[in-house]
Amino acid sequence: MKRIGKKVAHLMKFVRQPKLACGISLFALFISILSANAFAATPTGAMLTSGPLNFPSGFMTSITSYGAVGDGVTDDTAAIQQALNDGRSDPSGNYYGLPKAIYFPPGTYLVSDTLTMPGCCITFQGAGTSSSIIRLAPGASGFGGPTPKPVISTEAGNASFHQNFWDMGIRIGPGNPGAVALDWISNNSGSIHDVAITSEDGQGVAGIAMIRHYPGPVMLKNVSIIGFQMGIETAAYEYGITIEGITLSGQSVAGIYNQQQTISVRNLKCSDRVPAVVNSGGFALILDATLIGGAGTKSTQGIQSSGNLYLRNVSSTGYGATLQDTSGTTPVTETGTIAEYVEGTPVSLASPLRSSSLNLPIQETPAYSDQVLSHWAAFTPINYGDTSTLQATLNSGATTVYFPFEAYLSYNETVVTVPDTVKRIVGFSSVVNTSTAGTNGGGIRFVVNSTSTTPLVVEQFGYGIKIDHRGPRPVVIKDGRYTYINSPGAGNVFLEDAELAQTSFHAGQSVWARQLDDEFSGTKITNSGTLWILGLKTEQPGIVINTNTGGQTELLGNLIYPVQTLPANSIAFQDTNAKVSYIYSESVYCADCGYAIQVSETQDGINRQLTSSQSVRYLMHLFVGY
Repeated sequence: MKRIGKKVAHLMKFVRQPKLACGISLFALFISILSANAFAATPTGAMLTSGPLNFPSGFMTSITSYGAVGDGVTDDTAAIQQALNDGRSDPSGNYYGLPKAIYFPPGTYLVSDTLTMPGCCITFQGAGTSSSIIRLAPGASGFGGPTPKPVISTEAGNASFHQNFWDMGIRIGPGNPGAVALDWISNNSGSIHDVAITSEDGQGVAGIAMIRHYPGPVMLKNVSIIGFQMGIETAAYEYGITIEGITLSGQSVAGIYNQQQTISVRNLKCSDRVPAVVNSGGFALILDATLIGGAGTKSTQGIQSSGNLYLRNVSSTGYGATLQDTSGTTPVTETGTIAEYVEGTPVSLASPLRSSSLNLPIQETPAYSDQVLSHWAAFTPINYGDTSTLQATLNSGATTVYFPFEAYLSYNETVVTVPDTVKRIVGFSSVVNTSTAGTNGGGIRFVVNSTSTTPLVVEQFGYGIKIDHRGPRPVVIKDGRYTYINSPGAGNVFLEDAELAQTSFHAGQSVWARQLDDEFSGTKITNSGTLWILGLKTEQPGIVINTNTGGQTELLGNLIYPVQTLPANSIAFQDTNAKVSYIYSESVYCADCGYAIQVSETQDGINRQLTSSQSVRYLMHLFVGY
């Protein structure tokens, strides 16, 4: 084992950690483990489906109903923009309850100007990365630079909720050096997944830009980007970006260029002649990455960082070094495979001193897609507010039960049981309206009490769905806002691009969460099981995670944001006779608006606390308690 740096801080009760400016650390700690990490993953990058994917008739409004042709020759800009504008006369209005979802059948949709997404809650759904393609015409007006110009642009601000771009390709025709394929902001939930973005002549500013105020929390999953100056460009402190399964190549500046943001990246595969990651003043967490340098990269590094940094299982070939970290007074350069690297000061409260993350085993999020449409069944209410046929639809023997895109109503809570035959329930971006005056607040409650080992996937609902997890059957909850309820003996859970309120996990449960948003005022997550999180964002006062006796919690980014004045005894993270490791940042914008106690840890009856100023932004490089 090779160690660089000083002894890990051993902080006792009420000791304050010195506060540092962003990008400056007490010291850089590097841990290189010669034996293979038991849980290290081999990065694959994006795993894309070229298509065509099959969808049932009428599941979503087709872009062709607005006159788009998709022949690669006809200019479809006006038709697509008309579809986006339809029913949205006030772009600044609240469309959270009036989502929009548009299907792009197989074809190449030629555009010549920016497509602007008015308001929130818009979904682009394609039929596969090589089947449904939006192509910017060669030499399109306004895309010649030097001012960047997006092909597709969301709303700005912090109310651009639940924006989605799924199963599509974007191609930038030659002669568009100022092009940005996706200028993206989504808040609370929203994702770009299963998407291939290509600059045909290698020019363009960025494949995905998330630099306006304020991107996140948002998730990128299974994305390939070829060409451009930067594959992904990020900026602004708020509100956290989660990236998993990313392939980058052919960039001229950097694969990922991060400024200020806290980003959590896992399963990165980059083949390039420039740095794979440039972290300039941000907080970057990178796990399971393979960086392959091309011609001329012997004099550069795979990762260049002047900000806060955490690395685990990162390898490089072809570069002069895997890492150059210039955040401290003495630059650090590392070659070969990095098992674990912590920029900053790891913190441990109790003996024995520990300086490495909990490193829990990781399971991939299960997916299910039955392409035989005769195995699908649609929930088709008799009228708005009718849910009487939902149980029969679930019992029909279908593997996939879907809600055609629409706004539904369940005034009183509708309780249905999901049989083993159902593998997937998909809302296609639908919402289920509820009423506080209705029984249990209304909504639809899916009861999962099965002993099946086949996961149930529930996905793509804007809101209004409750999952009542009673049996050991694994459950996957994705792409939307949900209520999750469970009982002792409930099975494993996978959360991906999910908004949840107050949530508890029981002993024996294993939970893998990617891009989790929880804005409950009070204790947000109580964990007695095994909880692994890649990207967490919270708002409002209250304990972020309370880990009970025997529980295990590993947090890998992103942002906690209390928003308002907190009491002097406020606690961010609490654990009792548990095993934990935390990496995160805290946003503080007013006096006493931060947590007074970052960690309150009780081991064998002895309580120790890590305190901090309530008026200064806090960065947790790595806390270890086990």
